[in-house]
Order: sequence, then C-alpha cells, then structure tokens
Amino acid sequence: LENDSVALDWGDACVVNMVGYMANADGTKGDPLPKAASGDEVDVILGEGRYMKGLVEGLIGAKVGETRPCVVVFPEKLRDKTLAGKKAVFEVTILSGSHRVMPEVNDEFAAQVKTGLTAQSLQDQLRKAIDEEDAKQYVDERNEALAKCLVDRVDIEVPDTVVTQQAREKYAVMMADFRSQGMADEDIKKMITPENFLKYKKLSEDEIVNDFKVGIAVDVIAEAEGIEVPTAMVEEQLTALQRQAEQDGQDYKPEDYRSKVEATIQKRLVFDFLAEHARLDVEYVSEKNEEFDEALMQKLAEESLEREKSAAAEIEIQAKSSAES
Repeated sequence: LENDSVALDWGDACVVNMVGYMANADGTKGDPLPKAASGDEVDVILGEGRYMKGLVEGLIGAKVGETRPCVVVFPEKLRDKTLAGKKAVFEVTILSGSHRVMPEVNDEFAAQVKTGLTAQSLQDQLRKAIDEEDAKQYVDERNEALAKCLVDRVDIEVPDTVVTQQAREKYAVMMADFRSQGMADEDIKKMITPENFLKYKKLSEDEIVNDFKVGIAVDVIAEAEGIEVPTAMVEEQLTALQRQAEQDGQDYKPEDYRSKVEATIQKRLVFDFLAEHARLDVEYVSEKNEEFDEALMQKLAEESLEREKSAAAEIEIQAKSSAES
C-alpha cells in the first residue's frame, strides 16, 4: 500500500513492529511483557483466527506509519502459564502493507513456481497434494477396511492357546485401565475371576483371531515386497515412549517394547503399500458409538454386585438361624 491513506482490510498483509505490555484492570498499559512476546518487522496476515484474539481486529482500518494499541487475550492453553488467559496491550506500528491478490493460474505463473511446470501439471500436483491431505483424515478407517480384506483371505486355524494368551494380556490391560480411571483395587479384584475371564475371552475371541490373521498376512506381504522397518523410525518411537515413561515415573526397558514397535510400524508400512497399489472405493457410513470395554466393565460390575448381594443374604440367613438356635 504505497498510499498511506489506504486503510488495511481483511485479507491484507502488513509488516509491523510490536511492543507488548500486560494490561491493567482499566485496559491501559501495565508492565512490559518478556521480549519474546514482542518483535520487529513481524509479518501479519489479516485473517480470522490466525493470531491472538484482538490483534487482527485492532489493525483493521489502520494505515502505514500509524501506531495502534491492540488489546489481546492470551490463549488459556499457552505454554507460559504466567500469561495464559491474561489480557495484554500491544503497541503495533505498521511499517508497510499490501493487498493480496490471487494470480491467474496460467503456464507463465506455473513456470515461476517451478521450471518446466504448466498450468495443467501444477493443478494436477495441487489436486494430488489435497487428495493426500484429505486421505490422512481417514487412515484409521482405510486400515480397518484393508484389515478386513486380509482377514477374509487368510484361511488358517488359530490355536486356542494363542487366543487364551492374547485374551489374558488384553484382560490385564483392561483391568489396568479401570485402575487408572479411578476404580478401587478391591472392586477390580472382585472382577478378576475365572468365570469373568472366560466371558471376556469369548467376547474378544473374534477380535483376537482377526488380529492374528492380519499379523500373519502383514508378515507375508512385507517379506514378499521387501518392506523393511527403518531402524531410525523404531528408535524414534522408543525414545518417545521413554520420555513418556519418565514423565509418568514408570520404569522403562526399550527391549520390552521393541518388538511391538517394530510390528506396529511394519503394519502401517504394509497398509500404506496396499493402499497405494489397490483400488479403494470410499463409502461414508454413520459412526457407531460402541465402547466394548466400558460395556463389559458394566456387565462384570453388575455381576459382582449380584454375587455380593447373594453372599450378604446368605450371611444374614445364617445369622438368623444361629440366633434362633
């Protein structure tokens, strides 16, 4: 905006110097903010939701060379808790401004983006990038569909010993989740019975068998197609797990997790390979709000409560009989 009489509007861009202060109760400037909260020659695009609420709104209508006070509110989730949710006043000086105009997408423009590009090839690349970005939102659903296809094609008998072992591990994890959700140890112990485990095993058997078949298929495909798990990727995941364990104050041994991490990454790489080489038709269906573990927890808790009531009633009868005799 060469003419300093032209005011900034939504969608424009500007370069500014910013000096921040804590806001007093009456909205005036208070103590200076840390230097990290201020800045010189900062690029600002006047778009909704891009910055702290109040900054862009305060610059609408401003002109080059003008200094404006902008009252903002720091986000509640700000890392610096001393500033989170607090009001501040920024003195913002507009150094320069510009209107943003969308250029015509032609061969000349495409060649400026990258030598050799045409308007059509640029549009094709943009469309591919958008499709890939959209696809990321549905990776879980895509993988679930691929897993179902693999299960349908793997014809093997899964040994009961495998089902039992996997059920035990999943049952233990479920009990640990109950504890982390605040359930008392006493109540958890009442739920851990041979009868309840057998019920859990029966309910989870199909899922365990399907997971086992998918694992077999993934191993075969990975070997046939030469899909290898990069060591750097495994180490990155193990490092992240170690940091999490340290934050939670838990013991951590990398070798206890390495095989599971490798299997998880291998599965993801195989599914990506299948998605790239298969024809997938997208079908949108309504979501099902099913919480398997919660439903089972409720069922087991009710059964435990019934057993307690029966035991209490039996004790009461015995007590009455003793008193009468």
